[in-house]
Amino acid sequence: MSRKEERRKSKASIERRKSKYAKIERKKLNRQAMVTTVVISLIFVFMIGFYANFVVNQSPKIINNTYNRRIDGSASKVVRGTIYSKSKKRLAYTDTKGTETDLSDDERKYPYGKIFSHAIGITTHGKYGLEKMCNYDLLSSQTSAVQKIIDDFSDTEERGCDVYTTLSVSTQKAAYNSLSGYKGAVFVMDPNTGEIRAMVSRPSYDPESIDDIWDKITSDSSDSRLVNRATQGKYIPGSIFKIITTLEYMKENKNYSDFSYNCNGKATFNNFSIKCFDGTAHYSVDLTHAFAYSCNSAFSTIGNELNVSKFRKTAEKLLFNQELPLDMDYNESVFPLTKKSSQFDITQTSIGQGKTTVSPAHMAMIASAIANNGVLMKPYIVDHVQNSNGTVVKSTEQTEYKRLMKKAQAKQLQEYMRAVCEYGTGKVMAYSDYTAYGKTGTAEVDKKDNVNSWFVGYAKKGKKKVAIAVVLENMPEGSNSAVNCAKEVFDEYFN
Repeated sequence: MSRKEERRKSKASIERRKSKYAKIERKKLNRQAMVTTVVISLIFVFMIGFYANFVVNQSPKIINNTYNRRIDGSASKVVRGTIYSKSKKRLAYTDTKGTETDLSDDERKYPYGKIFSHAIGITTHGKYGLEKMCNYDLLSSQTSAVQKIIDDFSDTEERGCDVYTTLSVSTQKAAYNSLSGYKGAVFVMDPNTGEIRAMVSRPSYDPESIDDIWDKITSDSSDSRLVNRATQGKYIPGSIFKIITTLEYMKENKNYSDFSYNCNGKATFNNFSIKCFDGTAHYSVDLTHAFAYSCNSAFSTIGNELNVSKFRKTAEKLLFNQELPLDMDYNESVFPLTKKSSQFDITQTSIGQGKTTVSPAHMAMIASAIANNGVLMKPYIVDHVQNSNGTVVKSTEQTEYKRLMKKAQAKQLQEYMRAVCEYGTGKVMAYSDYTAYGKTGTAEVDKKDNVNSWFVGYAKKGKKKVAIAVVLENMPEGSNSAVNCAKEVFDEYFN
């Protein structure tokens, strides 16, 4: 072979190796480019998801956060919007004193004073209630760019949006007056729609005098006037919890209608006993009578036989230990039982004592679900928001939040709750011109025979229906004050 051919072959071999190497490098680059593309795409998808979550779930909370000074900065340039009742009565408005070009001397007015203080809230010393929840809407005009330009040229101050609520002035007044002289709360809602009709907490305060009384009410921890007891109260439920115990018993025992118990005034367990109120013997009772007369002996015995894990599951389906579908500040209700719970704790919990805590708002939701054949409509307090031109910029749709129980179970609980108001512990409502359903409760809070008095239930007349939860703090044992309060509210609502 000549040297010339050897050089040619050598050169060809080198070219082949270079080509092979180039192909390998291209494959590596393509693989790296693919990995990079996938990673960047995943990051992009994650960012889009994060942004969407922020816009939908987080931004309203941040916008309305008490510490968001950026929104509050608008207060010097925007006339704060008005808050209206369902019947379009002003619950809160800004008095500009006839000088809308100078907002420095504006005053926030609350025509109903203490009656709506917790529902509406305040705008100074932090924000509370609807003033906090709707802060962004009340301080933003949400008008067109053209309108804003016109306002600028005409030297007209922007007006914030107006908020139209579901609150009824007459129902709120009745609820407020029913608690006269007591500490406690009332929460009222429409089971068919989810509209919140009334939300009262006492002791209350005058929002227009908040600057003068701030130091006094914040230093008096015994009253806790700023706490909205209707949503933030953490109360021992007492016998109203027997609604949940009854539901679980029904779920675990298909023959629950055959239940029978002979009550001699107390139930005895291993090393303790549980008494009925005042040691009263109810003698032979079925489940309806045990519920109507609120027989502690029967229900502690029922609780002792329940599967604790299933009991907890039922409670959590009823929103214990869960977030509540409320847009305002609230505290979660607590169901404490676990597999490790003692017999004492189980029996105490079954009659609503022990470490279980609830809020009136939550118990009103359970009553609403029962009234609505097991379905809880999402509670809401803002019907719609409209700008100064009268354009609706936001409205609330009535939606089903969750089915809390089967229809048949709700129907059966309705029968038990009707018995309470026909001849049981809520018989004060027996001869009303509406049909009432409910459960009373007295939760022991100390060793001085003081209790929290409860009523949870609903009433209907024709197509109208309303659910309620009432709690009164530190009442004499045996008091039926809460059921009387509920009756006052029902009487006003239907008459």
